[in-house]
Amino acid sequence: MNQNLKKFLKRLLVYNLVIWITIAISIPANVSGPAQYRYFDDDWDDFSYSPEYNETKWNILLDPHSHTFYSDASLSPRQNLLWHISMGFNAIVLTDHNTFEGIEEIREIARNEYNNTIKVLAGVEWTTARLHMNFIFPPEVESEDFESTLNIKGYISKPTDQEIEAAITTVHALGGLVSANHYSYNERLSKNSPTRNQLLDWGVDFFEVVNEDRYFEDNYQFCIDNGLGIVASTDMHEPEPVYAWTTLNVSEFSEQSIFNELKEKRTDFIYDSFGAPYDVEHKLNNAYIVLFPLIKIGKMFEDSYTSDVSGLQLGILFVYIYGIYLLVEGFRYVVPKIKHRMRNKKERSEKNK
Repeated sequence: MNQNLKKFLKRLLVYNLVIWITIAISIPANVSGPAQYRYFDDDWDDFSYSPEYNETKWNILLDPHSHTFYSDASLSPRQNLLWHISMGFNAIVLTDHNTFEGIEEIREIARNEYNNTIKVLAGVEWTTARLHMNFIFPPEVESEDFESTLNIKGYISKPTDQEIEAAITTVHALGGLVSANHYSYNERLSKNSPTRNQLLDWGVDFFEVVNEDRYFEDNYQFCIDNGLGIVASTDMHEPEPVYAWTTLNVSEFSEQSIFNELKEKRTDFIYDSFGAPYDVEHKLNNAYIVLFPLIKIGKMFEDSYTSDVSGLQLGILFVYIYGIYLLVEGFRYVVPKIKHRMRNKKERSEKNK
């Protein structure tokens, strides 16, 4: 084999090792790496906001969809509570992705330290490659009951129609409620998801009409037309401005009363398209800054399963990666030849003098 070809193949092998090791590191760096900011329990001590609303009609501002560092968010259960209190909420549902791990911790903190300020309902976000649904449980159901009963799917799994219907049935058998999350927002999920009418037939109780800053008119109209409940959520992973609050009215400030109103689907929502002010500065995390390029690469690969990043986009990424390599190799091949020709030309010129 030609020596130059051998050297080329060796360099290509080393380059591939570097690229694929980088990709292998980038995925866990994105999934479980450091948050962009460092958060502390006293970050919200000097900040408080409450939206304007009809306080005679509604007395509960609920966030039915939020996360902690027990799944893919950055805040601890305590910090999750403190952020919600600072943004005007007095009730939340903790819905970490495919895990119940933080439920008892956050309920204990709320019940023992903030009992007159905020109530917490237990939940989970059933997160798959076909759809995301929140399961919300009544206060009397213990974590071990729904944890052992539910067959929780993983991020990239694709449950069948029968498995989705069975999960909804199981939640209802435990006395719980089911909400379809950010339906129609995510292009890839929408292509794989059951239709709204299928979810209606299988017993879904709610559709999100707001998720973060996105308002879904089609979800709202479907709920109104079919007698379903409506919820608006923050889907909070990082503390940020709030665009919507779910509203309820309860006769007493208790977990059970809040759950009962949800079960009766007596909900409405406040929506602020500009977002609430959020004048809290959090400290940058130096570890995040160092790992930023790896985190972004990992995020692209994660989104290829769970979001709108397509195979074509990933293909373009690899065109860039290997295009740069071939460009460098081209220079490696061409530049010496140009230098050689210039040297020969100079030598001939000197001989002719």
